[in-house]
Amino acid sequence: MIDWKVIVNGQLPSDWSRDRGGCWFPDFDTQNFLLPHFNVGDKPIDEYGKTVFDAAAVSRLGRHLSEYRGHVEARPTSWSITERSTRGDVSYVIDRETVLAIIDKTLSMVKYALSEGGELIFYGD
Repeated sequence: MIDWKVIVNGQLPSDWSRDRGGCWFPDFDTQNFLLPHFNVGDKPIDEYGKTVFDAAAVSRLGRHLSEYRGHVEARPTSWSITERSTRGDVSYVIDRETVLAIIDKTLSMVKYALSEGGELIFYGD
């Protein structure tokens, strides 16, 4: 799963907890659904490594998620997605409140990073 944190001058902000200061996708279904909406940097987020979003990419992410939030708000409480491939169909359910919480937390991190001259760093595993 991918998680992300704000980094200012190469470190976590002093008033942020290492455990509570970041954000993450709670499961692979949510990650698969939301990751395309996060991939607004100069290169895609590495699902197995580290990806740094500089101020320009952080700003793009903030604009994109702010606009996308309205689309999510208009969705039902939950909805099913089916992905079709030659290996078969895979279906999963997305929870609106979970998605909104991730967007809201990330938007607060975007605001903080931009105000403090920081970056967002995404870590895959």
